[in-house]
Amino acid sequence: MVRPKLLAVAAVCIAVVAAVAIGAYVVLSDDDSSDAASTGTTNTAGSREMTIRVLASVTKANPVDLPPRNVQNKGDRVFVESQLRNAVPQFGQPKGSIVGIDYSTITFLSSTQRLVSVQITLPGGGLRLRGTLDVSDPNALVKIPVISGTRDFAGATGYSEARSAGGQQTLNIYRLRLP
Repeated sequence: MVRPKLLAVAAVCIAVVAAVAIGAYVVLSDDDSSDAASTGTTNTAGSREMTIRVLASVTKANPVDLPPRNVQNKGDRVFVESQLRNAVPQFGQPKGSIVGIDYSTITFLSSTQRLVSVQITLPGGGLRLRGTLDVSDPNALVKIPVISGTRDFAGATGYSEARSAGGQQTLNIYRLRLP
C-alpha cells in the first residue's frame, strides 16, 4: 500500500517536474512560433534554436520509500511516467494531440532538494534532462538542463522550464539549441 505522506510528496514532485498545462499557460513564453518542430531560428554561430511546448499528464507514479518508512529521507525515489500533448500546434499535429511520453526518476537528496533525470520521446527523436531542483516552493519556475538528444535532437543543449498548472498538470517548455 502506498503511504499517504509519500504519495503527497510524490504529487508535489510530479507537479513540479511533470508536464501539461491548460491553454492560458501556453502564453508563458515570449516565443510565438506555432510549429516548434519546423520554425527554429538560426544564430550567427550556425546553431539553431527551437522551442517545444508540451502539456504532460501523469499516467503512473511509483514511489520507493526507504527506511525509515513514511518519512521523506535521502534516497527515496519516485518513478513517474507522463503523457505529452501539444500545448500549441507543432510536429505537424494540432494543439492537444498526444506527441510523446516522458519517464522521470526523482531522487530525494534532502527534504527540499531532488535530483531529476528525465527521458523524453517526441516525434523525430528524444531528449535527456538531468539536474537538481528545490521543491520548497511548489509554484516556482523549475529549470532542468537538457544534457543530450537523439535523431532530430542530436547534440541538443538547453533547458526545460516547468510550471505547475494546478492539480497534477504542468506546462513544460523545452528551449533547445541544436548544432
